[in-house]
Amino acid sequence: MIREFALQWPVLRQILKGKDGTGPESNEPAHAALRPKNEGAKIARSVCPYCAVGCGQLVFHKDGKLVSIEGDPESPISRGRLCPKGADSFETADAFKRLTKVKYRRPFAKEWKIWTWIERWK
Repeated sequence: MIREFALQWPVLRQILKGKDGTGPESNEPAHAALRPKNEGAKIARSVCPYCAVGCGQLVFHKDGKLVSIEGDPESPISRGRLCPKGADSFETADAFKRLTKVKYRRPFAKEWKIWTWIERWK
């Protein structure tokens, strides 16, 4: 009973079998059904919106929803790496508290007006 319990821990299986931990001895039964979050998503190439460097991003989307944003390994500028702001692009775009309307205060006014993006530029 203790042996079966101990062998559920992948590190012990690796030690007993003398393996390097990259083969089936490191797999967990619960992980067999897991799939990548980007599976089946379409990819759009984009540029990070934060600074003028122009790091490449891969934008994964499925069924009209954003799935994730990652660095583009084919970008000659960033080679797949993103700064902390660029790496946080997905969280910024998908935040439930994200503002969808413009707050505007005319010169010398005391109140803010809330406009949609379209109303702002009429």
